[in-house]
Formats: sequence, structure tokens, C-alpha cells
Amino acid sequence: MCGLLAAVPSLTGRAQAVDGVIEINQVRASAGGITPGDAPGFPITISTGTFASDPMVFRLTGPLVNSTTSDVIQILSPHVTLDLNGFMITCAVPPCDGNGILSGEDDITIINGTVRGFSQGVDLAGAGCHIENMRGIGNGVGLRSGNDCIVRNCSASGNSNDGIRVGAGCTVSGNTADDNGGDGICTHERCTLTGNTVHGNTGYGFDLSTDAGYSQNVISSNTAGTVLNGVSAGLNVCNGVATCP
Repeated sequence: MCGLLAAVPSLTGRAQAVDGVIEINQVRASAGGITPGDAPGFPITISTGTFASDPMVFRLTGPLVNSTTSDVIQILSPHVTLDLNGFMITCAVPPCDGNGILSGEDDITIINGTVRGFSQGVDLAGAGCHIENMRGIGNGVGLRSGNDCIVRNCSASGNSNDGIRVGAGCTVSGNTADDNGGDGICTHERCTLTGNTVHGNTGYGFDLSTDAGYSQNVISSNTAGTVLNGVSAGLNVCNGVATCP
């Protein structure tokens, strides 16, 4: 079974909100002050406690490239949405020891972009988090979330450890996990997995708790095996046949 979870300014100062969204890019990261207490450079720290209203929404307006061992974005307050807006967060000389996006807070949403070359691409340890339309490429663990999460319509490819790793009570749907050095998708208790495509991983396609349920998935050519534990709810295809463990 996979391991447990580890635990934007204007040029003149604090990032300005556009339609209620605070923008982040490389220039603003270098200047600091994206939220109060955010120092110049990386990591960008997002802390919303001093703002008048929560939750807060942040959006990339360009790619972020990190050449140090620090995290790129640390989210220190709950109820934050970060929209990568189609851009990539990249380690300039991978692998980096830091994380692309890191948070231990609850109700964090990360959407619409790519993280590449970090220890963890996205690492959300809090409860109730949501990862959607994200790609984790060439990291240690591609995408990781805590309990009661949603991971949907993401891809995890070429990571040296697990592609997608989640806690208990999560819904994992519509994802692709291929050619990872660990398991394709790994979950803890009470999870539901539907409509995922998992191929060519060194570990299992699915590494599940005994009470996780899975349906309508396609699982093939994973070195350790197709599915470890879990309960099949039918309509799965494993290595080209409609019989899955």
C-alpha cells in the first residue's frame, strides 16, 4: 500500500485583484508581496487571513520556473483556489527537492495546468481538496491529495513514484496515469474510482484499500499487476479482458 501523506504583486507591491482574482507570474514572484508576508522569490506564500473576504482566487498569468530547491507555491490558508490558467510550473534543472504546489490546509482547489520536475508536483495534505485538469509530469509523486478529495480529469506521467496518490473517502475519476515508477493510482479507505485509464506503471495499476470501489476503468501492462485490493463494481477492462481482480 502506498505511503501516508506527508504533511501576486504589481511591479510596485502587492498583487492587484482583477475581477476578484489575484494574478501571479514570475515577475511578481520575484518582487514579493503577492499576499501580506510573502517574501521576494520562491516560495510564493499565499495567506488570505488579512483580506476582507474568503475564499480567495489566484490565477497564473505566465509560467513559473524555479531553479532552487524550495517549493514554488505554498498555500497557508484554507478555501483557496489556484487556477494555473494553462501554464506550467517547472523545475529548471530537475529533479528539485521542493514541491510545485504545497498545502496542508483544507478546501484547496488546484486547476488547469502542469507541474513538472519536483519532489511532489501537487501535494495537498488537507481535507476536502480538489485537483482538476492538472498534469503531473516527471515528478517524484505526480499529484497527491488528502482525505475527502476529488481528483478529476488529470494526467500523471513519467513520475518516479506514484502517479496519483490520495487519502480516504476520495473520488478519483477520468484520470490517466501512465509510465510512472510506482503505482498508477493509489488510494486509502472508502474511495471511488471511475473512468480512469492506467497503463505501463512499474507498480500496480490500482493500489487500493480493501473497501475502495472501482468501475469503468481500463488498466493494462502494469508490472506489479492490475489491481491490488479494492472491490470491482463491474465494467472494468484489465489487460484487454473484462475480468479484473
